[in-house]
Formats: sequence, C-alpha cells, structure tokens
Amino acid sequence: MEPELSVVIPTRNRAEQVVRTVGAFLAQTGVDFEVIVVDDGSEDGTSKRLGALRDPRLEVVCQPRGGLAAARNAGLARARGRYVLFNDDDMVPEPGFLQAHLGLHRRYPHAAAVSRTYVPEGFAQEAFACFWRAKTEAGVRGRVDGAVLGWGGFWFASRSLSRVLAETFAPFAGYGWEEHELGWRLWRKGVRPRLALGARAAHEDRPSLEVALAKQRSMGRMAWEFYRLHPHPLVALWTGVHPTSRLYKRLAYPWAKAEQLLQDRRWEEGPGAFRGYRFLLEAAYTRGLLEGS
Repeated sequence: MEPELSVVIPTRNRAEQVVRTVGAFLAQTGVDFEVIVVDDGSEDGTSKRLGALRDPRLEVVCQPRGGLAAARNAGLARARGRYVLFNDDDMVPEPGFLQAHLGLHRRYPHAAAVSRTYVPEGFAQEAFACFWRAKTEAGVRGRVDGAVLGWGGFWFASRSLSRVLAETFAPFAGYGWEEHELGWRLWRKGVRPRLALGARAAHEDRPSLEVALAKQRSMGRMAWEFYRLHPHPLVALWTGVHPTSRLYKRLAYPWAKAEQLLQDRRWEEGPGAFRGYRFLLEAAYTRGLLEGS
C-alpha cells in the first residue's frame, strides 16, 4: 500500500544532524509516511549511521555528488506518497508536523504547504544570529493558518505539495534561487504557497555572517541563471538583474563600504547592528549580481 506522504531529505556530510532530523520524523504519529534520504556523496558515514536506525519506513539512496537539485530530484523519483515533502536535513520537525501538512492539503488540495520554521533560541545568542532569526521568521510572523504567502513565498527548506503537481528542480551552478525558480513555475500553474501554522520545525543551523555573505554573493550570480530560464520582467525585477535595479543597487550598496564595515565591527555592539547586517547582505548580493552580468 502506498504511503500518504513521502518525506525527501537531501544531505551531504552531516551525519549527526540528519540522523537527528530523521529520528524526529520517524517519531511522527497519525500519518502513513515514508522517509527518503538522498546521500549526495557523503564521506562521513552518513549512510551507515542512518542504516542503524533499522526502520522499514526509511529508505537511504546513495549517489555520487551531484548537488542539491540532483539529490532532491532523485528523492522525488523514488517517492510513492500522494504528497511529497521536501525537507532540509537541518529542519527538525515538532510533534504533529506531518498531520498539519496533510490537514492543510485536505483544505487546499492545489496548494503547497509551507512549514512554520524557526531558529531555536539556543542558536541565536550572538548579534548576527539574533538578526538572522528575526529576518528568517519575518515572512510568516503574524500570518494565520492557511495564509497565502505570495508568489515569492516558495522556499523549499520544508515544503510539501501533491506528487501530481511536483516538478523537478533545475540545477544551478552555485547556491541560490533553485527553490524560487521551481516556485515560479508552480505559481504560474496556479499552485499557491500556504502557511501550515501547526507544522513547526526547528532550523538547527547555527548562522554566521561569513557564510551568509558567501551565500548572498552566490545568489547574486545565480540570479542570472534564473533570469535566463525565465526572461520575464517580474523575474528581472525580483532578482535585481533589471538594469534599473542594478544601477540602484550599485549606488546604494557599494562593496567598498561593506569592506569598511567588515574591517571595523564595533557597530555590531550598538543599536544599529541590524541595519549594518542588512546592508552587508545586500552589498554581497549586489557584488554577485554585478559579477554575473
């Protein structure tokens, strides 16, 4: 008998984290489901650690390193459930998580269910971590259960949709925009991302400014790949590749100023810390955007 829901988790060299996440899924009740972990060329014994769980609902797929999109696509190809949940390996679900996803799909059959993810307090002690926590949760703060998050609301850290509606991810050369590119295709098919308020998951990834800046710079470069796939005016404005957007960003977020902020970081101790972090992230994105043009 086919399961009601397939959980697809891509992972690479994060054995301890993915085992914790999978364990939290296997502890879910009230739902017939399967968990498919795609080990994307790990070298830290990930598959062996997962195999020790010995649960018939768990399938581990090993593949040579192919990237996040390839791993997600491999999991989708193996999925048998009526619904597919793409979940990052550091998104640890709370009890009732899968029931909340299925509950939303019963009310909105043609929607994508977006998890209510949050950064645990223990992961947000330093200034940048506090900023990142506030930033990542801002998009859903105050929203009611089932709220439509808008055509920019597609991020696949933890998201489910009908397997009939699911499409494969386009592989990008670097980090950034893969989820949004798929979201753009789904939105144009009429699929709307809706918040599953009861589907809470802890994002157990300790944020750092250096990693965030590198990702933002990569996203700036990948914006061009997104636009080449979909040369639409809204995509140009959304990603910033539009000439007017690029001119504005070049003037408003010069990398020279960002370097000054990174050299003397005493501002992090003051009330303007969040403003400084926002500028740095925008400057890093702009830098990548201009490099990719």
